[in-house]
Amino acid sequence: MNINAIRGKRSLRRALMRRMLGLQHNKEGVVSIEAALLFPVMILLLLGMIDITMLLSVQRKATVATSAIVDLATQQTATVSKNQLDQFIAAVDTILQPYSSQDVKVELFNYRPSGRNVNLNWQHARGSCGGMPSNMTTAELKKLTAEENDILVGRVCVSFTPIVGYVLGKTAISVDDAVAQRPRQGKTLNCSDC
Repeated sequence: MNINAIRGKRSLRRALMRRMLGLQHNKEGVVSIEAALLFPVMILLLLGMIDITMLLSVQRKATVATSAIVDLATQQTATVSKNQLDQFIAAVDTILQPYSSQDVKVELFNYRPSGRNVNLNWQHARGSCGGMPSNMTTAELKKLTAEENDILVGRVCVSFTPIVGYVLGKTAISVDDAVAQRPRQGKTLNCSDC
């Protein structure tokens, strides 16, 4: 074998080793690589914070809307109509803007005591939230109607899709709230055409 060829290979190896050892101390580009690795995580954190803020806002708006619709209905005299209830639902849509009315469901239930039982007197809804809230049991209704008064239960549900849901796959979150109140103008509240 040629001695010059062997020396050439050795010098090439030494040059490569020096170059590789030199890279160990070279810090150029490290910040770029770290930024490229952290940037997607930071974006997801930002979107997550925005989603949490929006979710809290939707929850608050649902609470205000539920309270408003029940309050409007209980202020009526002894009888309310479907048309009036539909107008109250339109008020809920205004409160929940910018969310579409297609994403908002509203249910109203009026319960009246009858002897030892509490019966559904009338109900009105746009869409379905799944019926009465689970915490509104017969025992609770009996307590609320103990003075032989009606009780009006309103429930508002809003379908909320977080921004992260668009990135990771659309998964809507149902935000709902329920409020129960007694009629203000008397003990009962009838619906003429429900």
